[in-house]
Amino acid sequence: MRILYVEPIGVRGGMGHYNEALVGAYEQAGASLEVVTSSDDGSGDFRAKVHVSHLFRLALDRSQPRVLRAIGYVGGYLGCLRLARRADVVLLHFLHRPAADRWALKAFRRLGCRLVLVAHDPQPVLASQSGSAYQRCLPLFDLIVVHGPKARADIVALGASSDRVIVAPFGDYRATTPLDPAAARRTLGLPDVAQPTAAIIGNLKPGKGIRRAREALEGAGSPIRTLLIAGTKQGDWDLDDALRASETTQLQIVRVDRRMSDMEERAAYSLADVHLALYDSGYSSAVIARAHSMGKPVVLTDVGDLALQERPGDVLLPAGYEADQLRKAIAGCLKADVEAPATWDREAWLYHARSVLSRI
Repeated sequence: MRILYVEPIGVRGGMGHYNEALVGAYEQAGASLEVVTSSDDGSGDFRAKVHVSHLFRLALDRSQPRVLRAIGYVGGYLGCLRLARRADVVLLHFLHRPAADRWALKAFRRLGCRLVLVAHDPQPVLASQSGSAYQRCLPLFDLIVVHGPKARADIVALGASSDRVIVAPFGDYRATTPLDPAAARRTLGLPDVAQPTAAIIGNLKPGKGIRRAREALEGAGSPIRTLLIAGTKQGDWDLDDALRASETTQLQIVRVDRRMSDMEERAAYSLADVHLALYDSGYSSAVIARAHSMGKPVVLTDVGDLALQERPGDVLLPAGYEADQLRKAIAGCLKADVEAPATWDREAWLYHARSVLSRI
């Protein structure tokens, strides 16, 4: 089966190694893939042909005027239509601009392509002005893949046909050796970082618990010396205010303010003794999978389907956790003996790919 995987955000993108794992699983299951993306940086070991769309790159460049970004997004899809003529299936991971996505989905269908959506996390989209457009896109898909029962229930509640929604668990990523601290600091251009270090990495938004983590780790009895915040801010909110520490605290806050390359991301994960996935809402997390791949424990909140990703050495907290609970959870993680998986969780990802290929 020939699959065109449209992933504007990048082969690695904001999802860590998600795309590497997914594309590799489809190839192992016998499919032939072509990938359209804005960057092929770190395309991994899979055999798929990668097409770099400079128009998609323009569409995702927040420094550009909104109208140019919209033109870039539409133009990127026009390039996909040419490639879709030789595909059986078009696979999408996220609807970045549902109004534009909808006309593109209709065009793919006119070309005879079947459509698959991996609905990783629809909730932020639905909270925006694009929510109704997102819902109108759902009936156009032949199959929608989610990572847990909560996500499935929410997608069905939005109007997706229940017989077209399947659950495929979120697997861990390929084991990766952490960089030694000195190499990690050089990669990120950082001075000495006091240990122990807790990290919040990825797309930074209010629902990631940044302010609550900082306030808890400033408190008496905190087991953490440094809070590392690495990634790009999303949305219109004051991240600087959320990170503004009190003058009396001993907590060091280190900020890496940029979209990181794969090596920079590896360095950031390497520096942390424990990773924080303190989401207010959501369904699954590439941050958790990436931390596990490097043998790092995670403190995570029990929201959506995140609990399905809990591994030995992690601590699961209720969404309404108190500061003292977080400090105790981190202390427990620091004592845990955690090892990276011997290999990535092939079975979870292969189940995903085989489930789609058998149904589509």
